[in-house]
Amino acid sequence: MDDPLKILIVDDEPEARELLKFTLHEEKGLKVVGLAGHVDEAILLMKQERPDLVFLDIQMPEKDGFHFIEKVHGEGYYPGIVFVTAYEHYAIKAIRNSVFDYILKPIHKEDLLSAIERFRNNPGANQKYDLGKILQALKESVPVKLKFNTRSGYILIDPHEVIFCEADGNYTHIQLVNGKREFTTQNLGSIEELLKGESFFRASRSYLVNLKFLSRVDRKNCSCVLEHEGDSHSIKIPAQKIKILEASFS
Repeated sequence: MDDPLKILIVDDEPEARELLKFTLHEEKGLKVVGLAGHVDEAILLMKQERPDLVFLDIQMPEKDGFHFIEKVHGEGYYPGIVFVTAYEHYAIKAIRNSVFDYILKPIHKEDLLSAIERFRNNPGANQKYDLGKILQALKESVPVKLKFNTRSGYILIDPHEVIFCEADGNYTHIQLVNGKREFTTQNLGSIEELLKGESFFRASRSYLVNLKFLSRVDRKNCSCVLEHEGDSHSIKIPAQKIKILEASFS
């Protein structure tokens, strides 16, 4: 009898991991050898279990799916990779024309099994190749909206609609241009990493501000003002940060 296909599931949402595991549970010839909620855990399981195929969430806090691929390939592991994503923006030719595949959330069993069948029909595809070109193509297609975890699931937010983010212990409040104030279970540091490359500035330990909405800086009172369509938000900012901010505009 052929050995079962060993599968590793990597997703920061516990419900998503369990759903994938449950969907695959009764399928013959498959064995889920590990569930990982973040990249470091996934890399450890990769070394321990040597899975044949990895179902990999693209976007996770701190380290994303790209980081996982770069790390395991750097250590000589070349498993099959199926990206699992809620964003159709990632469903580009660069994925399926390479050694990668993808399925979209919410996951349908037919799509899941089709991805596994494609891998089985082409098991030798995972050879060394120019990973940099593929990753660049994927990163250039980053979706307009980003995923932020909540207590009950997640919300999708366009970074351009974020005025500022305010820390609340290990959680964060996100102020949007429509006046809504969303709550996420991610800390401000992970959100800063998520928004890297956008027009955001870490104004203090408690605030991450979108410079697109910055209208005034008060050196005397150590504060800055963010405005959008008549709404105004005043935020305290350390003197040293004011100097850094001023230098960036210079």
